[in-house]
Amino acid sequence: MDENKAGFLSSLRQFGRKWLVHIIFCACFIYQFSHMSVMRPLILEPGYAEYVCALFVILFLYIHYFLVIPRILLQKKHLLYVVIAIVTAIIWSCCEIGFLKTYLYEFFYSNFPVDYQKEFYQQNVLGCSLRNMAFLAIYILLCLYEKAVREEESMKKESAKQLHLIHVKDKEKKDCFIEIPQLLYCQQVKNYTHYYTETDEYTSLTTLKEIKELIGEDCVQVGRSLLVMRHAIQEQNGAYITLRNPSNPGEPIVLSVK
Repeated sequence: MDENKAGFLSSLRQFGRKWLVHIIFCACFIYQFSHMSVMRPLILEPGYAEYVCALFVILFLYIHYFLVIPRILLQKKHLLYVVIAIVTAIIWSCCEIGFLKTYLYEFFYSNFPVDYQKEFYQQNVLGCSLRNMAFLAIYILLCLYEKAVREEESMKKESAKQLHLIHVKDKEKKDCFIEIPQLLYCQQVKNYTHYYTETDEYTSLTTLKEIKELIGEDCVQVGRSLLVMRHAIQEQNGAYITLRNPSNPGEPIVLSVK
């Protein structure tokens, strides 16, 4: 498989898995929101209104998740973010109650005095604002966790690079560290990359392109799916390349470069 194509497919799979999680979350949230009256204001005749209210909340959360949290909170502008979070929670609650006000207007107009209507809306704005802030707090914790995981992965890769190691994850997503001086070659087969060292073999989802960037000039790509360490090359002859075999010097490793 071509290196660029393999890298694109790997990125596409990661993108697909990520958005599949978001889609499942939204579907579960809308279902729970529409069936649990404690999560939303009073709706006399459940129908489309509870789904619209759920979409209000989802839109509020995702605006913070993709825009406000990364650009303000994670940039350590904490006070500004607190102000924005409170203001947007109140505004979103007013929008939600405003939608329901139109939905419930005829019922309240004919059955309750104006003072009770005002009190009802004020209480629901406060309740919805607190609910939105609670959901937002969960999202903030999720974003902080994701940031911590990314920083940990970055530190592992940087430390591995300084120690002449390659940090990859195997098929079970466990950390593996491969010593670059012991690496002989890497071969990509379908969705996986196989690493062959002087003593062991590893398999991970890391693409050849990513490994090539980590190793640098100490490796050379031969063909579309083969990455060979320069120190391991003995001879290259047309469609084949011969590598030294430390475990059995009398039988060198012969690879096809097609």
